[in-house]
Amino acid sequence: MGKTRVRVVEGSCWPCKKRRIKCDLTKPICMRCGLVGATCDYNTRLIRWSTRPAVTVPPMYRIISRDEQLAASLAVYEKRALDYFHGRFWPLLTTASEPCTAPILVALEHRVVLLATCVLADAHRWLQDGRNSRSILNVKRLECLAALRVEVDGFCAKGDGPLQTLLFAVLLLYFHDGFLECVEASASTSSHRDGVLAIVDRLGGMTAALDTGQDPLHLLLTEFLSADLGTSILKGRPPSFPPTVWESINKGPVWWGKDSFGRHSLSAVFREISSMAFYLDATSCMREEFSISRIRQFEAALQPIYAPLAVEDLDSPIIELEDTSERDLEATHAYAMIRAFQHAALIYLYRAICGLAIQHPLVQQHTQSCLDCIFGIKRPSKVINCILLPLCIAGAHAQTPKEQKKVRNMVSIIHDEIRFASIHSLSVALEGIWKVETPNVTWAEMFAELNPEAIIL
Repeated sequence: MGKTRVRVVEGSCWPCKKRRIKCDLTKPICMRCGLVGATCDYNTRLIRWSTRPAVTVPPMYRIISRDEQLAASLAVYEKRALDYFHGRFWPLLTTASEPCTAPILVALEHRVVLLATCVLADAHRWLQDGRNSRSILNVKRLECLAALRVEVDGFCAKGDGPLQTLLFAVLLLYFHDGFLECVEASASTSSHRDGVLAIVDRLGGMTAALDTGQDPLHLLLTEFLSADLGTSILKGRPPSFPPTVWESINKGPVWWGKDSFGRHSLSAVFREISSMAFYLDATSCMREEFSISRIRQFEAALQPIYAPLAVEDLDSPIIELEDTSERDLEATHAYAMIRAFQHAALIYLYRAICGLAIQHPLVQQHTQSCLDCIFGIKRPSKVINCILLPLCIAGAHAQTPKEQKKVRNMVSIIHDEIRFASIHSLSVALEGIWKVETPNVTWAEMFAELNPEAIIL
């Protein structure tokens, strides 16, 4: 008599489900996956990214080269990596439905940028479906770092060179390590950050770097500025750039959705957050006295904004309200994201600068409002993927098991959508914060255990 077939246990990891064997449900890696070296995956959905090109590719995602010989000279795996970066990874860096052109031409013309692009694409595809070998990824990463050192040595020897090319490569490696590599011992996000700062300084400052006229570089720099600002406030240090850098940043492509009616921008919120971070540093070092009037100014500047009632809303036929245009929907999501960041900034103001306790009514008021903004964004809006910093701040201050469960579910949803390793770091940090029973934990103590190599944007 044959053996009775073992039924799949509810909640099994995906490798055990596919093999139709009993999973012991051990997390993060079950015993069977550990024995065979399989990638243990407990996510609620199994997402596969096809490496085959689509029959019809939208024009915005087509790789167009000024020199066909450049594209023809690429290896098969490099072409596949560029396609993946262009069609899958690049759209994740922005909330816009139609992002600016990816830096494919730069990658085709400069080997070091091509290598950085391939490393980033292959690393994300490994997190997406586990198709790549981890050892091969490490070899490619080392090859890219070696090529980058050659370029840097050449620049130092000559005193001049393609600094913008180096900036592209280092920015891509910064996001690779901060988003995808941060859970590995080899991650060096902080080193790449220092490299970006050095190159930007050599270019004449951030304003000069933003004014290079290259749209993909402008978008990547806005992402870098936002990541630097978020890391600064979580770690309790001033940002690398003054608040004035945010005043003219909307001249080029940015990662956040713009208000299509031109009434508000997230850059104004970032300017206030940056000002608060510098103010906190000044008061901590006794260079400036704490002033309640200054706090009132921050409060006034960060009052959550809402879209006003428009005349056309009243004049439009009722039936047209059901057919909301993409422009209106994008504006609605932009407002929701701005409000979430405003509430998160006010939590930072009251907790880090004013020193209020977690349970203080002002702190909890904005915690609840911030979470309501985030949970109210309808899927599949891309805004959800780019709202981790407010989710981190408000989620850390969530007090009830019900709120914490909703935050935990939202983190899981975002991870299923974008598969960044940094989200795992965020999840671990939040779980650690929720376990702390001391009610008077300070802002600095709250985020002290957050992975220093992870980018929370």
